[in-house]
Amino acid sequence: MQDRTKQYDYARLIEEEKAHFADIEITRELKEGGVHANSAWSFYWQGIARVLAAGGFANLPAYVCGRFPDENRPLEVLSLASGYCGHELDLARRMTRPYRVTCTELNEAIFKEAKTIAQAESLTMDFREADLNFMKIEPGRYDLIFAHAAIHHVINLEHLFDQIARGLTPTGVLHMTEVVGKNRKLIWDRNEHYANALLELVPERLTRGIRLAVQENADGMEGIRQEDIIPLLRERFVALFEHRHGAFMRFICTHSELGPAFDPNDQEARHALEFLIASDDSAVRAGFLAPLEIWGVYRPR
Repeated sequence: MQDRTKQYDYARLIEEEKAHFADIEITRELKEGGVHANSAWSFYWQGIARVLAAGGFANLPAYVCGRFPDENRPLEVLSLASGYCGHELDLARRMTRPYRVTCTELNEAIFKEAKTIAQAESLTMDFREADLNFMKIEPGRYDLIFAHAAIHHVINLEHLFDQIARGLTPTGVLHMTEVVGKNRKLIWDRNEHYANALLELVPERLTRGIRLAVQENADGMEGIRQEDIIPLLRERFVALFEHRHGAFMRFICTHSELGPAFDPNDQEARHALEFLIASDDSAVRAGFLAPLEIWGVYRPR
């Protein structure tokens, strides 16, 4: 294994990661809150859910429970960098076959509330401290390995993808929801310029002249090698389903001022939001702009 963490002050990066995720706002459902809870961002993801439903992948627990043969054992699920475990709790609650969900996280302290909920609801969940840069996954154990916005924090991507491929059962799959744009910034300059040109067409009552001006984020491991995620994924996995999307909408919908302005409950704001979403979608489908987001289910090559 080539340890790429040696190229960095890794101890400092770890401390910055822990400090950041110990201090962010979360929802009652134990998911990321703050600007990520804006109604515009929820509205955007409702559209993504319709695409997933058309492909038969909107209901991950149903897919997992229906995909695998009955082997007289629980379905084994491994979650990578689970954070506050809101998504993992949802998954466990909706499983219709015996299962075990193993959650992993660099900062085990943020498991506290999820552990309490899992115990109170009799959910079959384990919680383990783990660093994805050096994680060892038991070969051939897991039916589903689940990563929600986790892999773009990893430096040793080659190692992690190899571990995932080895850790899956012969019929096992990787489910990944991830951001895959420019290192440390996510949005490409071309995408940002295009988004700002579109904002010129939106009523100023909504934008108040505000435009995107995204800064690089050099703290922790945020987006540290995210440009490499798709190429390395392609080398090791085949997509059973994949939806690439979001050239710039994340930065509009989660903007501290633009996000609330595009409230879908306001008719004019909703029309503008739908215009921006359609423009984003068209630009990605035509190959004019690179997508920053990926939602997929994969099997090893």
